[in-house]
Amino acid sequence: MRQRARNDRAAEAAAARSRLEGLASQARALEACILVEVIEYTRAGLHREFDGYSGLRDWIVSCFDFNYAQAGQYARIARLAPKFRHLTDAALAGRARVDAVAYAVRQLDVTGLRVWARSHYPEPVPSPYDPSVLCRTPEELVTEHCVHSSFTELKDAIAQMLAERESRQDAMLDELAQETLQRVDLWRQDDGMWALGATLTDQTGRLLDNYLKTATPPPRQGRADADGVLPAQANDHAEALHQLLATAGTDPRVATRHGHTATLSLTADVETLRGEATGRLPRLESEPISVEKARLLACEAGVVPMVFDYTTGEVIEQSRELRLPNVALRRKLEAEQPAGLLVRGPPSGPLV
Repeated sequence: MRQRARNDRAAEAAAARSRLEGLASQARALEACILVEVIEYTRAGLHREFDGYSGLRDWIVSCFDFNYAQAGQYARIARLAPKFRHLTDAALAGRARVDAVAYAVRQLDVTGLRVWARSHYPEPVPSPYDPSVLCRTPEELVTEHCVHSSFTELKDAIAQMLAERESRQDAMLDELAQETLQRVDLWRQDDGMWALGATLTDQTGRLLDNYLKTATPPPRQGRADADGVLPAQANDHAEALHQLLATAGTDPRVATRHGHTATLSLTADVETLRGEATGRLPRLESEPISVEKARLLACEAGVVPMVFDYTTGEVIEQSRELRLPNVALRRKLEAEQPAGLLVRGPPSGPLV
């Protein structure tokens, strides 16, 4: 009886495994089809022309409701497809998983080894998985790992290839090569916070380091909390970066896009800011935020008064940007109230 029960369990496991293998194969084929469409659509520039997106990942997430991880993988391969044709072809053919190829092209691109990855070996290198397959370039060897290895094995293989290359001192970088390697990655996390990662040239890194040292001197003892703990220097650095960006956004000499500098757009109506039950929430860059946060942002905002028809979704009238209070009004209030301004409520007028 025990043997029969075990045989039945083994048969059940084999059937389930067979079904899962079939579904996995279908999933890889579907991923390949999606990638084909993404590459063709974006290569023709249709995402910009008809959908209004320049960033591939944001376009995929917004238009097709993929999660950020999936969208990032498709976007990365589509963007780097011209650089890494062998890896891209493996993903398009369904021979390699999309996540593996996305990781491989990113590692080769981040480390600035595109040219090396496409350089021919003095003698073709046999695939570690099939000696009859000869790899003429490092990219072809990485492709073999993408096709046959697990994700952990792929990471180890790429790390080993890069380490071997550096050990031969082939990766000595001059100033021009450093400029091709520098990059800044910015992404939004699930908790609403943003993460920032960067690799900077020596010159850019020194400039940023000097700015942070200038803007945020070491914490003084007077800033200790009730437990006597000083604030972390990294927190001050984040605040300094915010002030740097906010200052640049109000400088008319900085770069603009569609006539605007790098500022945030806050939209709210007076009734909502007053706390009245309008059923509406303020919106920051088209995303809803709390009334309390909107009030805080409005303190330093430039105000564009508007007359908005909520039934039709149409702006009927729009005025010019104002500072409330402006310089003249602030001087008048300071003269009338030398002890300090009495804040009675949020500024009047819709904010944009």
